[in-house]
Amino acid sequence: MRTTLEDRPGILAEIALACGRAEVNIASMQVFPGDPTVTDEFVVTAPEGMTDLQLAEVFEKAGGGRVAVTRTGPDALDDEATRYLRGVHEVLEAGRDVESVLRDLLGTTPPDVLDYRGHDVLDLRRRNGTSLRISRAVPFTPTERSRAQALLSLVSDAGMDVPLLQPAERHPLPLVRPATLADIDAVAALHQRCSAETLYHRYQVPLRMPMTTRMARRLVMPDSGVAIVVQSGLDLVGHGLIERVEHRWTFHLLVEDAWQGRGVGTMLVKQGAGRARALGAERLTFVTATSNDTLLRTVGRAGFVARVERHDGNIHVTVPLAGVSPLVD
Repeated sequence: MRTTLEDRPGILAEIALACGRAEVNIASMQVFPGDPTVTDEFVVTAPEGMTDLQLAEVFEKAGGGRVAVTRTGPDALDDEATRYLRGVHEVLEAGRDVESVLRDLLGTTPPDVLDYRGHDVLDLRRRNGTSLRISRAVPFTPTERSRAQALLSLVSDAGMDVPLLQPAERHPLPLVRPATLADIDAVAALHQRCSAETLYHRYQVPLRMPMTTRMARRLVMPDSGVAIVVQSGLDLVGHGLIERVEHRWTFHLLVEDAWQGRGVGTMLVKQGAGRARALGAERLTFVTATSNDTLLRTVGRAGFVARVERHDGNIHVTVPLAGVSPLVD
């Protein structure tokens, strides 16, 4: 059980009394200090037949807020410091991936959240400056953030190899769908995970400033056209923007470095062509930097014969859409 409580005398007594009346036994607890509230985590055993939601109601009626329930096992009763030390051992001695260890320690399995407000994001810094991102429906406390960063720093200082780029969580079948306003933050995060070279191929200029909300909004809701995204798990790993520029329909696409060469770009090209056709386009032009040979191969793998031209130092790859079926939702 994870719940937010008022930081006042007697609140734990009220929780204990409510649990006693409901025949819920508190096996252990830990406190995550905060101001003006405090987050408490309880390991409890409940009567047979009591559902997660019924258990949450016991804590809510006793004054708990943002209550979350997660089914767990006997290891949840282990001392927290011991669990983290054991996690370090698993990384350094058993060769286990540090992200997997942290996900177990932080309990990222989706819980039964009554008041879902979106996933909280924990960004940890690796020794080489890259980020390790972990998401969870239950908000991370400052204590958990500090513990996770300390573990990652410890195994990094011990000389463990880290990847050049941290990929988003990989799933076998990424989903391609239209972008919505709810994707603004995820699109910005996608750009932050991309290398300078990948961003240069997309925009043909160096991007030195963090992406603004205004720019991200335009990328998901363009004035004349449509945007599509590739989603894997909680993250977006690809983005495509179809726009009408004067008399031409153009398509700009971006694929996260760790997902390049896995067919994501080909998926975007096929989807973009179908959606452009639905908008009335007869041809679609991909615009990229002159050094981006990858785009030409991607367009070819999507089954198109393209006309390649150079304009103002950039490459324009134009494909006919006469044989493409319109794609609408």
